[in-house]
Parts: sequence; structure tokens; C-alpha cells
Amino acid sequence: MKHLSKFLLLFVSSIIMSAALHAQDKIYKTDGGIIEAKVKKVDPVTIVYKRFDNQDGPEYTILKKEVVKIVYQNGTADIFKGDGKNDDPESGAGHKSEKGKGAMSVKRKYGDNILSVIPGAYTVSADGTINDVGVGLCYERLLDKRGHIGFSLPVMMCFASSKDFNNYAYNYNSNGIAYTGNYHSFFFMPGIKFYPAGSNTNVRYSIGASLFCAFGGEPMGVFDYNSSSPTATYHYSMTGLMLSNSINISAARHLYMALDLAAGVPLSDNRHSNNDQSALDGLLAPFIQFGFKFGYRY
Repeated sequence: MKHLSKFLLLFVSSIIMSAALHAQDKIYKTDGGIIEAKVKKVDPVTIVYKRFDNQDGPEYTILKKEVVKIVYQNGTADIFKGDGKNDDPESGAGHKSEKGKGAMSVKRKYGDNILSVIPGAYTVSADGTINDVGVGLCYERLLDKRGHIGFSLPVMMCFASSKDFNNYAYNYNSNGIAYTGNYHSFFFMPGIKFYPAGSNTNVRYSIGASLFCAFGGEPMGVFDYNSSSPTATYHYSMTGLMLSNSINISAARHLYMALDLAAGVPLSDNRHSNNDQSALDGLLAPFIQFGFKFGYRY
């Protein structure tokens, strides 16, 4: 568990640092150059900025006529030359900017809907009672114009085998018992995602909270006089809360990819059919979920 906690801390720190690296303003010049900066002021004739890699250093000034546009870290943009010849894919925000004189309306490059496939996900709990690999689908809808908030609904089918949760049922005159076997479950994880820098740049970080719901069946031993290898299936459900971190990549206008890491805690778990309280206490253990998805943004 200690190694798991260290890995989780390292992973979350790395994705937060990755997000910070993309939080700069960009000044696009008429000669094709790009200045990574922190814009301080936009005057009628000039633009005042500091270099992004030296924000404690001096302020610089550039004539507005030498600039095509400014794309700010939150995805909004000021355009000073509206002929469209120097438009850049990163100028994506679906509203009219209020920064700078003469700014024009900027069309959103990426759509508000994302439909993606989850080709691989792995969920594991601290006590080992969840150890499932799954596949699924995910739908996400951005809820605000600047792309900071989105609703996400992943649905997955998960598989595991040879599990023994010590569930059993009695039939009179038993001559055998069996616990193990294959089973599958379904995960539903509706939640809210927050993009600190907006969702209209190529690479962006998100953090979110979601409800974890699992439904499925597990093998259950049955004492039965008429069977030499008796088995049955116990149908169970789990609910919990999850905190997720994601690196979201728009490789092209419609191509979407993401790496997800979530940590959760079960709130209810009825996988133990014989109501043994000591066993029930062991089931409510925290878990971690890794996932990868790719899909279509429109």
C-alpha cells in the first residue's frame, strides 16, 4: 500500500506540473514568430508583457501592428489582424474576447461533445478484492462556453476470474462446496470534470469527482446433495466516490485521447452474502483505477 501511495502522489504531481507548463500566453507575430509570455497590458498601440520563463524579469513592449494575435492561457484570444491567414489551431474559445482594443470573435476549434472508447482500464483495491480489467465507452459534454466544466459518463464492463469472497448457501444433505469461477461486472461512473485552463488547447489537465457504481455477479459455493461440484452466482452492488486526474490530448480537430488516474473509496458493498460483519469490514477498502481512452470530439 505504501508503494501504491507513493506512485499515486508522483503521478498526480507530474500531471499537475504538465498542466502548469501549458498555462502561458502566446503572442503570434506577423513575421511568424511566437513569444511565450505573460501579457501584462494591451494598449491601443503597444502590448506590454514579461517572458514566461522569466516572470520576475523586466517588462517588454511590442507594437500591436507587429502582432497577429494573442492566445491567452485560458483559451481566449485577441486578434489584431483579421485576414485569417495567420490563424493558429490553438486559438480556440467560443466567445468574444474583452482583452485589447479591436479584438474579434474567435471560433471554437474543438466541439463540446466527446465520444470515446476505453480499450483498457484496470481497477485494483488495497485489499485485493477488486482486481478487474475492463473495456468500455465514455461520453463527455462541456457545459460552459469557455470549456472549464464538463459532464462525463464512463461505462465499463470488467472481467475477473477465480475469486473467492467466501459466499455460500445451504441445501440439506450437502456433499460438496465450490467457490471459484469466472465472473464479470459493470461499472458506471458519472461525474464532473474541471479544466483549470479551459478545454480548448491541445493538451490540458483536468480534475474531477464522480460517483462509482458497480453491479455484477461473483461465484458462490452451494451445499447441494445432488451435485458433485455445486456452484452458484451471487449478485452484488457497490457504490463509492472517486477523485480523478486526467491528461487530455486533442491530437487533431476531432481526435481525442486521454490518460486517467482515479482514486476512490467504497461507501456501500454487499458482496458478502452470509452477513459476516468481520468479512464485511474488510471489503470497504480504497481502490485505484487506471485507464486510457481515445475517441471523436465534435
